[in-house]
Amino acid sequence: MRMLKESLKARMTAYFLVVSMTAVIALAAVSYLLSASRLEAMAISRFEVIAAYKQQEIDALIARQIETVTQIAAREELRQAGTSLLAQEIGTLDYQSAFLKFSNAVFNATYRGSSAVTASDLIDIQVFELASGRVFFDTSPDLDNKAFRNWAELRPRLLDTEVMPVYRSEDTGRPTLTILAPLLDLEGERYGLLAADIRVPIMVEIVSRRAGLGDTGQSYLVDGEHRLVAPPAFTRIDEQDKAHSPGIDAAVTGAKGAALYRNHHGEPVIGSYRWLPGPGLALLTEISVSEALTPATRLGWSILGFGMIAVLLLAAGSYLIARQIARPILAITATAHRIAQGDLQQRAPLLANDETGNLANNFNEMVDRLRETLALLSDEKHKSERLLLNILPEPIAERLKHGESTIADSFGDVSIMFADLVNFTPLASQLPPKQLVGLLNEIFTEFDSLCEAWGLEKIKTIGDAYLVVAGLPNERKDHARLAADMALDMLATIERFNRRHDLDLMLRIGIHSGPVVAGVIGTKKFNYDIWGDAVNIASRMESHGITSRIQVSEQTHAYLQDAYEFDDRGLISIRGKGEMRTWLLRGKKADARSG
Repeated sequence: MRMLKESLKARMTAYFLVVSMTAVIALAAVSYLLSASRLEAMAISRFEVIAAYKQQEIDALIARQIETVTQIAAREELRQAGTSLLAQEIGTLDYQSAFLKFSNAVFNATYRGSSAVTASDLIDIQVFELASGRVFFDTSPDLDNKAFRNWAELRPRLLDTEVMPVYRSEDTGRPTLTILAPLLDLEGERYGLLAADIRVPIMVEIVSRRAGLGDTGQSYLVDGEHRLVAPPAFTRIDEQDKAHSPGIDAAVTGAKGAALYRNHHGEPVIGSYRWLPGPGLALLTEISVSEALTPATRLGWSILGFGMIAVLLLAAGSYLIARQIARPILAITATAHRIAQGDLQQRAPLLANDETGNLANNFNEMVDRLRETLALLSDEKHKSERLLLNILPEPIAERLKHGESTIADSFGDVSIMFADLVNFTPLASQLPPKQLVGLLNEIFTEFDSLCEAWGLEKIKTIGDAYLVVAGLPNERKDHARLAADMALDMLATIERFNRRHDLDLMLRIGIHSGPVVAGVIGTKKFNYDIWGDAVNIASRMESHGITSRIQVSEQTHAYLQDAYEFDDRGLISIRGKGEMRTWLLRGKKADARSG
């Protein structure tokens, strides 16, 4: 530590080491982050493809089973045997004979003919009576003559073959996928329902294939109740417990996506999730973050190691150079230190006439130019800020200066005022351009002063029209009152202007209150503007108004009726809006003026 204080050579070397190691560490960190981001994107892309392929396999499996069940339900032999069985009284010899015939028909339809291979995935078949939902046939005989659990809910929809989302069987407690198909009698009328349970482990086997998943990757299914659809050996969580993670919770709601999150074990993973609407299951494909980002970790450590070696070698060289130039550089360093603290009046002393002396001269010239540049920059900064505040509201300008690129805000209730110089256009054809612009500038300058005095926000001028808003960008509850007071002052301003210039200009004003969206548009010649239906209505209040009067909408009138006097104009036809009731503002009530 003492050497660092007393030796410039040691300090220069130490500074070089600190700066260089910081740069190397930063480079390694940036390389790791960039690589990790790329690897994360690659993992997500790969898992999306794997998940899409597994979904296709599951959809194809279910489609085959739907086709099989449909073919079974449509067999003529099964239709005849079913209607015959329902016609018999339970417990009679005829019933037993019909039951045996129906059993043979189910067996023949299931395990013979073109459906034999696909039907091997059916684990149970039940047949229900249409009228009552009674089970009159089951490949598990213990359930005969019981009622189907959701019959009242399903009966109105049984017009075609459909898949019930995976549910927990009341009998076995295991995940069950059932395909339902209506049974038709010989006349084509529905008399029953065939329900075939599918082997859910087949879907689990499809999902559990580890191709492309690496060492820690896994795919699994979750039902709509957040329970894992898998045998106990497949997961570390009991299959009766509910599993939660950002991926599972999003997929169960029907969302599809991929992200980095913690899985149901609390481990950080990169995962893809989606909802399978056919079986009513969430499909998740995940890999541990540590495995997915291993190449990025190796790259970061490699860059850090090689960088540190290079820093040490360069540090030795910098120490040898520092010994040769210690004295002059020490003086320049001291001067630079004082300048870095803000004292731009300092100058480096000339201690030699060699290269170090040239360095001191160049350093002093650089400081002089830096001082001039900073002075110019300071002036330009103040000019830019003044110009920006002339274009945008101060809060919006501050947001832009802090780097906010897209500015758009919703305001639930503001008052918009349009004002138009009615007979300015004819006057424009009679005056020279310079005089015309001078008159318009004088009027709008006075309007700008009113705008600032009443706290309204000027949006823009459109020719001889003037648009202002009360209640943004800073929300105010008295926005309607501010707009009304400014409108009255604007009429008085025009009267004074006419007396000064011996003119007869007239102003037509419209005000409406309602919600708007405000924001900054453009990157060159940008401006702060407002949008919304309320803006259109305010414009109509002005264009359909009366010269030298202030027309307000029903919404604005509701805000002002207690403190201002109005003339009820009644219903008028507004282009694009139909008939609207409007009022003409006359001024403040006497008690409001005295208050």
